[in-house]
Amino acid sequence: MLYLKDIATIRSGYLFRERIKPDASGQYRVVQVGDVATDDGFSDSSLVRVSLPDVKRSQVLESGDVLFISRGPRKLAIAITWPIENTIATSQFFVLRPDERLLPEFLAWYINQRPAQRYIEEHSTGTSASLINLEAVKGLPVEAPPVETQARITKIHQLSLREKELMEAIQNKRRALIETTLLKAIG
Repeated sequence: MLYLKDIATIRSGYLFRERIKPDASGQYRVVQVGDVATDDGFSDSSLVRVSLPDVKRSQVLESGDVLFISRGPRKLAIAITWPIENTIATSQFFVLRPDERLLPEFLAWYINQRPAQRYIEEHSTGTSASLINLEAVKGLPVEAPPVETQARITKIHQLSLREKELMEAIQNKRRALIETTLLKAIG
């Protein structure tokens, strides 16, 4: 068993001193908690653009980073597995950059599972606007099986998410078919 601090660099997202001011020609896109719907991630095209003069290179997100929501009712982690440019996350996130022993997709999956979520819940403070601090996140115990096992786990997870999408699509089509059939029967 390892701790998150042993296998990833952990930093807070960008701290906006005031309200985010959208700028359509801004050089940076900003990931906010509202942009993250599920553990599938977020859409780059929906992100707000901003102009910021003081962003350090280390604050810019990279493919392979894991965003972890540190505040609010859901402490969700998502892996950025696609090319991403000139994008920063707000300070409501911790940005985790795993080393070569940990696949980003596996780390995000692991954080979203019951054992890690139980640890996060136990180490969060506050009630409705609960938060977990940096030291507690650093101390999160992480199981790190061999990379091949991590890859198999994340592949199975992705397949189960795809299955869920397909089942929902089938249910929607079945509902529409039944509705159409019933309406034809009365008209």
